[in-house]
Amino acid sequence: MKKLRCILPLLLLAAVLPKGLCAQELPVRVEDGKEYMVYTVEPGNTLFGISRAYSVSIESLKEANENLGEGLEIGREILIPKAAVNRRAARKSDVKTDGKYLLHTVQRKETLFGIAKSYGVTVNDLAELNPEEVLVLSTGSVLRVPVQRSLSVAQAYLEPARNDTFTVHRAAKGETPYSIAKQYGISTDSLAEANPGILENMAEGAWITVPVYNESFLAERAGAEVGRAVTETEARKQKYRIALMLPFELHHNDSIAESIEAGEDLYILTEIALEFYRGVRVAADSLERLGLQAEITVYDVGEDVVAVKELLKAIDFSELDLVIGPMHKNSLALVSEASQQHGFRLVSPNAFSKEIFSDNPFLFRATATRETMLRYLAHYLALNHAKDNVLMVNSESPRDWPARKMLKKTYNEATASFPNALRDSLASVTKALLNGNGASRLLKKDTLNVLVVPSNELAFVSDMFTVFTALEREGYPLQVYGLDRWINYDNIDTDYKNRLNLRLVVPNYVDYSAEPVIAFLEEFRDRYNSEPSKHAYGFQGYDLAMVFGQYLMQYGLNFTEPAGARDTEGVMGAYRFGHTPDGRDHENKSVLIIGYDDYKIKRIN
Repeated sequence: MKKLRCILPLLLLAAVLPKGLCAQELPVRVEDGKEYMVYTVEPGNTLFGISRAYSVSIESLKEANENLGEGLEIGREILIPKAAVNRRAARKSDVKTDGKYLLHTVQRKETLFGIAKSYGVTVNDLAELNPEEVLVLSTGSVLRVPVQRSLSVAQAYLEPARNDTFTVHRAAKGETPYSIAKQYGISTDSLAEANPGILENMAEGAWITVPVYNESFLAERAGAEVGRAVTETEARKQKYRIALMLPFELHHNDSIAESIEAGEDLYILTEIALEFYRGVRVAADSLERLGLQAEITVYDVGEDVVAVKELLKAIDFSELDLVIGPMHKNSLALVSEASQQHGFRLVSPNAFSKEIFSDNPFLFRATATRETMLRYLAHYLALNHAKDNVLMVNSESPRDWPARKMLKKTYNEATASFPNALRDSLASVTKALLNGNGASRLLKKDTLNVLVVPSNELAFVSDMFTVFTALEREGYPLQVYGLDRWINYDNIDTDYKNRLNLRLVVPNYVDYSAEPVIAFLEEFRDRYNSEPSKHAYGFQGYDLAMVFGQYLMQYGLNFTEPAGARDTEGVMGAYRFGHTPDGRDHENKSVLIIGYDDYKIKRIN
C-alpha cells in the first residue's frame, strides 16, 4: 500500500496538467474544500508564464493567492486552483516553465507566426533564442519563449520573480552595469555574479538583481532577530571577549609541551588544533598593533557532546562576543543553539550541511559548501566555455547523484542567458560511452572538449584520467574540470594534469608565492620554529581571526549585515559572506578556480 500512496497523486495530477508537466509532480493542497496544485516560484518566472504553463488565467491565480498582483517572490508557493484549469487548452498544448522562459513543444499544424502571436512576442524573438529549430519547424520541437517581452500582457505580469532579500533594479535608458553598481555602492563583479549572463547585453527595461538587502527584508529581519538586541552604542566595546573552541583532546597526550620539546608526534586532532591556534595568535598580535583590544579564551572542545553540554553550562555568555569553532558537526550544533539564545557571533571553520543550524542569524560558515562550489562551477563553465563542447562525465555512483543533479540544473539555467552557446543543456556521458567508437560521436577534433567530472571518488577519477589521456593522444583537444579533493590525489601523474589543462573548483587555496603568504610564513616560523601543514589549518586560523577581528574594529558587534556586502582577502582565499538561499545564517560565497599550468598550480579566477 505504501507504493500505491506514492503513485496516486501522480494519477490525479495527470488529469489536469498539460501534457509533459506531470514529471514536475506538483503537490496537491486542499483549502476550504478546494483543491490546489502548489507551484514554487523559480528565478525568472513571470505571472504570465506560470498562467500559460498551467492553462489557468491570471485572474484565477490572483484570486487564489493574496497580494499576487504586487509581484512574484522567488521561493513563494503559488496555489493553482484545479477547478480553474482550462482542460481543453491543456490538452492542446505542451508548455513548461524554465526560469524566465516558457518551453513550448510544437504541435501538429502550428506555425511560427501563430506561436509568436499566441504569446505576444515577435517571430524574431523566437528566432533569436531558437536559431536551429525555427529553420525547420517540426512537430515535437521545443522552443524557448521569452515571456518577459510579451506585447499582449500588462507589464506588471511580465515582471520576473524577484529575490525577497535583495533589491531589484530596472535598467533605464543609457544605464550601464558600472553605473548601476556605482549607484548602489557595490562592485561590478558582485553585480555580474548576481545576474549571470544578463549584463553582457543589458537592454533598457531589463530587471537586475542588486545584492544589497532591501528595506523590507532588513525590517523583517530586525523584527525576527533572536538573542539580545544590540544598539549602536552597545555594539562598540573597548575590549571584546573571543573564545576558541578547538579539539585539543588533551587526554590523548601526556604533556603537549614535553612532547613538542622532545620532537614527538602529537595526537592528530591535537596537531590540528595547535596549528590553528598558532595562526590565531599571529593574527591577534597584528590586530593588537592595529588597535583591537580582545581577551581570547581557549576551550578544549572535541566531539564528545556530553562534555560540550557541561562546558556550555559553565560558560558565562553575558559578556561573550565571538566564538570560533568547534570543528565537529554535533558539537557545533550545540554551540549554535547557545549562539541563537544568547546572541554571540559564531564562526564555523568548516562547511557542514544546513540542517544542523536552525537558521542561526549569528552564524558564519567560513568555507563555501559543496553546493555553492558546484553552482559557481556551473556558471563559470557557461560563461567561459559557451562555444566549447561541454560534457559531464557521470560516475554512476549514487553518492555523486546530488552533485550531478545540481551541476546540470544550474548549468542549464545559466546557459539560457547565452542563446548562441554551442549547447543549451549539459549532456551526460559515461566512461563506457567515451571508450571505443563512442568518443567519435561525442567529442570534436575542431573544438575544445570540456569534460566536467563532479565526483571525488578516487578510483573513478584515476580511471577517467587514463581514458582522457588516451583520447588526448587521439587528437581530441581536452580540458578537464574536477572537484576540490583532487588536489590531494598524488597518485595521478602531474604530467597528465598538465596535458589535460586540469582545472579544480576549490573553497580556498594557499599560493606560496604571494607576498601576504610569504610574510605570514616568516612570522609563523620565527615564533614556532615550524611550518603550517599542507592542510593549512594555521593559515585558516590566521585568516578567521584577522577577518572577524577587523569586522569588530570597523563595525563592532553589528557586523552581521556589513560583512555580507564587503569582500575581504585572506592568505588562503577571499571572504565574502552572504545569506544562504534557504536560511538566515551566513556562508562564505567566495569560490576559486585553480589550474595546472607549466607544472605549477595557479589561481585562475
